[in-house]
Amino acid sequence: MTTENTSSLRRWRVGSPIRDVAGRTSSEPATGGAGTVMSVDGVDLHVRVDGPVQGRALLMLHGFGASTAWFDQLVARLPEYRIIRIDLLGHGGSARPASGYDPDNQGRLYARLLSELDLNGVTVVGHSMGSIFGVATAEHSTRVTRLVLMGEGPDTSTGTLPPGEWVIHTQWIGPILQQHGPVFVTRSVVRRAFAAGFDMATAFTNPSQGLDDARSLNHPAFTQSMKQRQVWTRRLGLDARLANLALPALVIFGREDRFYNVDASLARYRAVRTITTTVLEHVGHSPMIEAPDRVADLIRTFLSTGETLPGIQPETADSERRSDDLRP
Repeated sequence: MTTENTSSLRRWRVGSPIRDVAGRTSSEPATGGAGTVMSVDGVDLHVRVDGPVQGRALLMLHGFGASTAWFDQLVARLPEYRIIRIDLLGHGGSARPASGYDPDNQGRLYARLLSELDLNGVTVVGHSMGSIFGVATAEHSTRVTRLVLMGEGPDTSTGTLPPGEWVIHTQWIGPILQQHGPVFVTRSVVRRAFAAGFDMATAFTNPSQGLDDARSLNHPAFTQSMKQRQVWTRRLGLDARLANLALPALVIFGREDRFYNVDASLARYRAVRTITTTVLEHVGHSPMIEAPDRVADLIRTFLSTGETLPGIQPETADSERRSDDLRP
């Protein structure tokens, strides 16, 4: 059941619709379910809040072409936490502006959201491209104290797009195929987010969720997100950014990830002493859907008092933190 942060209700509103060239509005309901539209620095974000007000705060950021629904199974298994989910810019029920999709801009936006909700000691849980925005959020907010990244390499050099899939990511052809192409084309791309043998019937309550989410993006979100994430990580990879942050981080990969070279990605992450890594066998690019019980257990253990996770690269002591880790 979705709940609202009663301490911040005065900041929540359904704003005037913001229309893009495709006719979508910022207040359009997210395909992942009912939430609340919150205006953050003039940008409308579709926000879902679950769990007890006193629970430890988790901010969950979904991946490219997804929505808050991709965390449904994980949220159900973490009832003791205060979980905030948002539809990223250009996705679901959030605003679809003509620009602003670069990681720095989105990091500042989601950092401001944490400030608006007056949350401290936040753990960001990112999936795929949401991991990039999670790291960017931590770079712009001392309210973030830990990170959990799933299915995202340190940069695109460790990426492994399947043959022919580059077409869906090209600037003009890609969006046309995404919005108006044959259903099987879009479904095949969504299918790549899971291990080859995964039963897609168990992924979502709504059987068309993956297709609906993939087609929810507007043109700028589709083209700019892919290009600007590449520029941002080429400038400094996630491994180097996490080293600079010096915050405890847990990186989770599925062994059968079809978007990233798992071994190459992990080799770089393991060189950073504040990062704990784990690989889940028989799991693909979306561990929180393919193995939600295991991911929930990993998160709980990671957030506990420095326990070493079974079968994982051990974390170094309690890890260093920034001196301004938390605001008073």
